[in-house]
Amino acid sequence: MGASRGYETCSSQRWKNEKTSGLSKMRTVCVAVLALAVCLPLSGCGGSGKAPTGQVAARVNGQEVTVQELQAELAGFNAPDAKIRKLAEQRALQNIVARKLLAKAATDAGVAKSPDFALQKQRMEETLLVQAWQNNLVKAVPQPAPEEIQQFISKHPEFYAEHKVFTVDQLRIPPINDPAILAELKPLNSLEAIGQVLTSHGIRFTSAKATIDALAVEPALLAQIEKLPPGEVFVVPASSMLIANKIMDTKVVPVPNDLATKHAAQFIKGQRAQESVRRQFGAVVANPKAKVVYNKAYAPPPPPAKGKPTQGGSTAPAGKAG
Repeated sequence: MGASRGYETCSSQRWKNEKTSGLSKMRTVCVAVLALAVCLPLSGCGGSGKAPTGQVAARVNGQEVTVQELQAELAGFNAPDAKIRKLAEQRALQNIVARKLLAKAATDAGVAKSPDFALQKQRMEETLLVQAWQNNLVKAVPQPAPEEIQQFISKHPEFYAEHKVFTVDQLRIPPINDPAILAELKPLNSLEAIGQVLTSHGIRFTSAKATIDALAVEPALLAQIEKLPPGEVFVVPASSMLIANKIMDTKVVPVPNDLATKHAAQFIKGQRAQESVRRQFGAVVANPKAKVVYNKAYAPPPPPAKGKPTQGGSTAPAGKAG
């Protein structure tokens, strides 16, 4: 049973450039909670006062909801069909109106004065500030030059000229927290044997056939997959499950130059953005001038002395999969 890491479930649609919504967990929860509210008739829809125009989409108890706020609620959604786009705008606006009405009611009920709310608000504000700074750092990373892109494509034939699509048999397994079961599974190297152990412990799983596109796999993991002996089983985490894979067929499907250029540009910029964020965030956290004083009962452990290994012994070879 292999130990490759870092893989996320691959889409069977090749070279698809998926877009993320950028919604935080808190915001996602809010939308779910407000799902009922948007189905109900909202009071004030026909209230007194002049109807807003221009860049004001609505007023809620005198508080303006701007078009900019509405667009932020849509989180970049932009359907080509005008009717679908209008429906999405209406629903997003209803979400905003419902949220403001509920927030006002919660404030009137004294929720804002509770210690728990104050802690959650502080945490959320800090998180949003960090996310906004991270977004700014990512946006500031320039696009790579055309010659850099072509050089990257030439150096990585495994992505482009020799791009592979793997057909795999899979077992999709729920998370396993029992160390004894994990130890029993670790030496196994066939989907059948893994399935038998899972069944013996009453663990439900599903079988499936899928494709893994090399462009959707982290480069380090792709290198490990390509080194596997024929028929070797490898297990990777994906979302809320583990996926045991066995490669049944491999096809070489060269990537067209326009798609290769687009992918390489995004990949190079993405790596540089990650490095920029890591470097600047790390500099702040490790700044020796930062005034941090710990209670002795909660202080972190001291850093290891130079030349001494950290707890756990010597360093494993870099190429050895864990």
